Amino acid sequence: MSVLIPPPKPQTLTIDGVKFFKKHLDKIVKYDLELSYNPITTSEISLFMILHLYTDEMGQIRSLTKDPAVSERKQLCISNISTEHELTYETVKKAFDKLLERNYIAEVHTEQDMHYEIVDYGKYNNLITSYSEEKSSYFHIPMALFQEKIFGQLIKQRYQRGPILLLKLCEYIQRQIGTNRRTVEDVELVKGDRTMSYLKKTLNTTAKRVRNYLSIIKNVFSFVPVEKKIKEPSPNRQNRRREFIQVCIEKFDFTLNSVCFKKIDEIGQKKTFAACKKEMAARIKNANIPLKFRQIKDIEKSISRMVNYSMHFEVVNLSKKMLNYTISSVADTLEELHLKGLLTSIKSIGAYANRQFTKALHEFRESCMDEGDVIEISHTYHKLYGYYPSFLEEKDRN
Repeated sequence: MSVLIPPPKPQTLTIDGVKFFKKHLDKIVKYDLELSYNPITTSEISLFMILHLYTDEMGQIRSLTKDPAVSERKQLCISNISTEHELTYETVKKAFDKLLERNYIAEVHTEQDMHYEIVDYGKYNNLITSYSEEKSSYFHIPMALFQEKIFGQLIKQRYQRGPILLLKLCEYIQRQIGTNRRTVEDVELVKGDRTMSYLKKTLNTTAKRVRNYLSIIKNVFSFVPVEKKIKEPSPNRQNRRREFIQVCIEKFDFTLNSVCFKKIDEIGQKKTFAACKKEMAARIKNANIPLKFRQIKDIEKSISRMVNYSMHFEVVNLSKKMLNYTISSVADTLEELHLKGLLTSIKSIGAYANRQFTKALHEFRESCMDEGDVIEISHTYHKLYGYYPSFLEEKDRN
């Protein structure tokens, strides 16, 4: 690449949604969709997509609801999904059992409790940034697909390949904003086109059913006809009851609703937070630390606080080092307590982890920073906000 050519600008848009791996899509299409004796159903694919709402960075599902009012005892009840996504309990239960049978999800039993896990999710997630020869890619399913309660209609009207098409459309849009449209600021310019013949083949249905399908997903993916053909009656037909002219749609332009996009944080804060969550989740899983869903969420709040602080450490190039130090320190502490059998004696894991993060931050200042670093961070912070940062004050060390 010539030094006279400016480097491409970083990607500024992404889909606001949940991560879905290409390898999982390939498994559905290649191995289970075409089985003549036991093909995967609409409800099974839909439920598998829905389960991605509730997983952590390692694919673990410790709750099947986002409702904080649901007790811990009922968090893994399948009825939570049927209620939140307007599906019948019988449909969800049958699909859930089949996903277990097909090895898309698995039950994981620990000393303390049981949770579910999306098979290979953690593996694929780690492959994204690893140096292994095996690579992994993903795209995002827009949150709007779940909020619009689209899956219930697809299941009721038996669009077996309907969820597959949704996944392929999501993948296409993600690829567009990730490679070909890196400098696009107007989300309306991120679009694609599909022919009626492609849609009929992909959905394995008629043109009439295709139009009905597009009406179901129109609030998320908008399809606009761009090529039409006039089909007139044959002049050779003798016994014709009435004259008619049929308009056949041959091609559509499609776009993703603009509310499904979000701006990528220019300083990479969200990306950093995701990486830190993944690191902590991996440490917790590998050490078999029996934490519950809400306890993990409380720890993630503390991680978010550290990530916010770390942005101010960039002026002295200590941002990444600070995060690695604090996360490793807290993970080591939790692992040590678990091995000694003392973890269950802590009343609030979230509050305890929060204190440990604060302690680790002060230890990092004492052992890894000199006064020049502290002065530089404090001075830059003061210029931005008009006061000095409390997280670097000496009185907070204890």
